[in-house]
Amino acid sequence: MREGVKKSTFRRVSEWLHLWLGLISGIIVFVVCLTGGIWVWRHEVWYFTEKYQRVPVQEKPFLPPSVLIAKSKAYLEAKGQKELSLGDITYLKPGRAASCTFHLPGEEHASIYLNPYTGEILEDKRDRSAAEKFFIFVRAGHRFFWLPQKIGSPVVGSACIVFLVILITGLIWWYPKKWTAKTREKSFKIKWAAKWKRLNIDLHNVLGFYSFIFVILLTVSGIVFTFEWFENGIYRGLTWKEKLAAEKPPLSDTTITQVHYKQPVDLLWSRMNTRYGTQKIGSLWISVPEKAREAYRVSINFGDGTTLYNARIHYYDGKTLKELPWKSEEAIDYNMLSVGEKIFRMNFDIHTGQILGLPTKILAFIACIVGASLPVTGVIIWYNRRWGKKKTPSFLSAD
Repeated sequence: MREGVKKSTFRRVSEWLHLWLGLISGIIVFVVCLTGGIWVWRHEVWYFTEKYQRVPVQEKPFLPPSVLIAKSKAYLEAKGQKELSLGDITYLKPGRAASCTFHLPGEEHASIYLNPYTGEILEDKRDRSAAEKFFIFVRAGHRFFWLPQKIGSPVVGSACIVFLVILITGLIWWYPKKWTAKTREKSFKIKWAAKWKRLNIDLHNVLGFYSFIFVILLTVSGIVFTFEWFENGIYRGLTWKEKLAAEKPPLSDTTITQVHYKQPVDLLWSRMNTRYGTQKIGSLWISVPEKAREAYRVSINFGDGTTLYNARIHYYDGKTLKELPWKSEEAIDYNMLSVGEKIFRMNFDIHTGQILGLPTKILAFIACIVGASLPVTGVIIWYNRRWGKKKTPSFLSAD
């Protein structure tokens, strides 16, 4: 702000809010953004650190579920496990291992990873890997600030709402009162050769401006997971209608006692491959019912198998394998949704950066790192102005 130019009340209030809300919420915003940037790469870290997930691609079809299940059971029985019940089986895209999960006595379970082309046992996994434990820790910080969920979730959600105000008031503070060649240079360029105090101001202002839209998008999509009223508000704003109440999964007909098919999992696997095409399926997960009233659940993910917005979920009767109707937002085919409903369905994939694969993951990561840097550079600016040895111009925007 130039000397002699009086600030409006609106601008003074915006700057006051930006400063004090930033100081109050800074540590939470820093942690949420930093852990969010790390969380973006969870699938890549799992893939590269867990070698058993990778297999050489072969020019032949995958073995059917019954073969993989039989090999897994034989392996476990040879290890002395007698009471086994299949929980689920997962196929991924070519070059990735398949897995069968079994319920063991007590509350234990075993995930057996196999080569889907040969049936070779690759890994007997009984506990989470080190990488999984690390990302569980990261997610706890991102979602709950490592507090109990009932406390941490609203704390983080509230801090994110405050962060939205900070971002908006920061843009107001950044916007010059008059555009000149000098203010344009200060607003859009980082002066790397400047002294560290000026460089810090540029990093705060310029990076904050360029990342503004992306950080806003990540923040809004994150708040959706915390507050139901916010989620419903976003849904109504995008679709102009009320969100359907989640319905419990459908149940099998328990009056039918005779099993109609000897290899039900094979049949469901074959149906999905025929229906969607083996080349399009990124992951195919079949959950086997434990009780007579439960149904088979089949989940299909496309692309690399990690995106969720266009996933398809089906339920099938445990005896007849008849497809069961299910009233839920998730039950509606993505292609049948309105534009607003499609955007809302994409919320998780937008928030995690996986919506368009690697390019958007990189973009989300950069936005998170910039978001994490803003409280740090902001506090340094505040400190230098209040207690710095050398007085610097009253500059936060390029006015």
